[in-house]
Amino acid sequence: MVAGLLGWVYVAVLAAARPTVLSTHIAAVLPVRRDTFGAVCLLCSALAAFALRASTGAFWVRRDGARGLLDAALRTTVAYALLVWTYLCVNSVTHPQTTGMRFTHFSATPSEGTVAVGCFIGATVALFLLRARRTADG
Repeated sequence: MVAGLLGWVYVAVLAAARPTVLSTHIAAVLPVRRDTFGAVCLLCSALAAFALRASTGAFWVRRDGARGLLDAALRTTVAYALLVWTYLCVNSVTHPQTTGMRFTHFSATPSEGTVAVGCFIGATVALFLLRARRTADG
């Protein structure tokens, strides 16, 4: 989880500072675009976070007594959606012209702005559902 998150943070910082280099290879021994590397790292980190939360009940501290798959999915959604939203907010300040551009080279849609709004709404809804579950559990 941490290694994937660090790989994504590297690409996110690079995207905010020098977005023109995202389409270049990350290294000669790994001929993968930097933006592709970042997307794969974020996906791997999110999947690892979900698995940890579902099996141990925590992201960082290993303990017994997981609350279940729904709780793990909601907590992972909150954390990673807010990470992507923060990244897109930084991008909108450092290079605002990309807000209307496509979010990823994998697909022509959606735009960065649309993904930012979706991440914020997704995190808000997931957090609301977590709080509602906690209230219902007592």
